[in-house]
Amino acid sequence: MKRHAILILSALYTLPVLANSEPEVMSMPLDIAGPVAAFDAPAGWRYAFGLGIESEPEYHGSGETATEADPYIEVAYRAERWELQSNLMSNAVFYQVRSDLALRGWLNFEEGREQNEASDKSLDGLGDIDEMMEWGVGAAWQIHGPLTLGVFAQTYTGGEPKKGSVGFVTVHYRILNEPDLKLELGADISLANSDHMQTEFGITAAQARESVYSSYQLGGGVKSYGISANGVYAFNKSWLLSFAVDYEVYASKVADSPLVRAGSDSEVEASLGLIYRF
Repeated sequence: MKRHAILILSALYTLPVLANSEPEVMSMPLDIAGPVAAFDAPAGWRYAFGLGIESEPEYHGSGETATEADPYIEVAYRAERWELQSNLMSNAVFYQVRSDLALRGWLNFEEGREQNEASDKSLDGLGDIDEMMEWGVGAAWQIHGPLTLGVFAQTYTGGEPKKGSVGFVTVHYRILNEPDLKLELGADISLANSDHMQTEFGITAAQARESVYSSYQLGGGVKSYGISANGVYAFNKSWLLSFAVDYEVYASKVADSPLVRAGSDSEVEASLGLIYRF
């Protein structure tokens, strides 16, 4: 789903940079960097695994909710200015340009959408969307203390129909940064091109003939607006509890889609996980 892409759940809160032989540390948002690295500054390898539960819409625009187990497996390596993370089918590289600026690139497995995912049969006649690979790049600036601004873009390859590209502008504010507890609030705007909008929310003429919906064509533009809360609590050096809630409301052209009108023009995702780090 969206953030599994978005989320889904990948990891790093700090990246050390060696300057004059002393490391400078940049704070990065939990939903960009993940829970484990919030307490991990040393260079070298780290490993973690865990299990959680995640609740999200059955598909984008659905009014029905699905709840499922969410495994967490992470292998990461941190050097002076960069870090590599791998969490099952999600892989990311971070590079810290300076003490207040970090770049991120990633390659994720993106789930598809099948007609039978809708428990209320609302996807009948719309066909399936293939599983794909998601490629992304972006940058995060720590613009003032606990306030971070991010700009990210991602595209999809390897499946049909074409899923196009999406961009995000994000703002995060760390409201608690205690040794054992990190808690932050976030907001974002997402924009998408016409391929992405049409694949996720549009109705083609062929789909209209096979379904109960009328044809609906979308162009590119603003896709949605979101707010979030993310946190992680460390019971001790080994055990962590991560939690997140994301609320997203679709822009008007998406909300006017017959598919979205049959479901919901907003969605909530929530997750809770217990993680063990070695």
